[in-house]
Amino acid sequence: MKPRHYISVFLIFFCLINSTWAQQEFPADLENPKMFDQNKEKPHATLLPFKNIAEVLDNNWQGSTYYQSLNGTWKFNWVRNPADRPGDFYKPEYKVSDWDDIPVPSNWELQGYGIPIYVNIPYEWTRDPQPPKVPHDYNPVGSYRRKFTLPEGWKDRQVFIHFGAVKSAMYIWINGQKVGFSQGSKTPAEWDITHYLNPEGENVLAVQVYRWSDGSYLECQDFWRISGIERDVYLFSTPDIHIRDFFALADLDETYINGKLNVTTEIKQYDPELKAKNYFLDIKLFDENMKLLFEEEKPIELNNEQTTIRVFEKDIKNPKKWTAETPALYSLVLQIKDTNKN
Repeated sequence: MKPRHYISVFLIFFCLINSTWAQQEFPADLENPKMFDQNKEKPHATLLPFKNIAEVLDNNWQGSTYYQSLNGTWKFNWVRNPADRPGDFYKPEYKVSDWDDIPVPSNWELQGYGIPIYVNIPYEWTRDPQPPKVPHDYNPVGSYRRKFTLPEGWKDRQVFIHFGAVKSAMYIWINGQKVGFSQGSKTPAEWDITHYLNPEGENVLAVQVYRWSDGSYLECQDFWRISGIERDVYLFSTPDIHIRDFFALADLDETYINGKLNVTTEIKQYDPELKAKNYFLDIKLFDENMKLLFEEEKPIELNNEQTTIRVFEKDIKNPKKWTAETPALYSLVLQIKDTNKN
């Protein structure tokens, strides 16, 4: 009987070890050059929605009704080896009360986790590079957690999360659900998190960051090699139809006297029923003293696609030209309005 007993115990123990190890396998995404993002929003111009024209002209992002900073103190866990990272930390019921605190944004090496490395052109983790392979043993992983609630008035709107920069690769979860993945550590990453949220209660945000990924091969430059959530993290909210992207070209005609303004907007709709309504693109141009120079409205023809491109052109008579001695900065304001001017 005793040998059977020992065999049974050994088998149970062996299964438990393998079950735990399976949760901590090295992520294949980190060595797959074809996998550099998942569910991310397409890049766009630097922009933020505002509630009204007064907020726009104030030009203070932190003052926008539809902006919420997630900077501050987060819970933090750091391990040297990816196999040792916490497996289920993204689940709301996972306890992180005994984790350390870390400021976001920051680099974890400057907070006492790991070592900042300076090199100019070599790779900091090997002198025998074999792309896209990166270290499986010493490749520090930072796991971040924090909670947040949505501001009043965001319940029936789209909500996005913005990470200004995360080095080198990251996964994100909201309320225990995987949202996506990103590399490209010096460019912003955004996700539409509307359908992952509890709009009227507390939400749990979890992020896991890896020091090195295959993207690190393209980031071998003459600077300090440091890691973590390096730039601002914030939420922003949009209506079901909004200006997702724009490009404004301010040019001069062949006489170099009069101006030519060309504005291309990408308008995104999230509700298919919106195409039955009438919307207008309102364009305003202000001079350097915030004097209104012109305002025009152009109809938006929504179609079955989620995205509509609208191009606007306007001649500007003898605008003030920018020079280093006499700078003249104009302000362009874009709005979407319905027939009730809302």
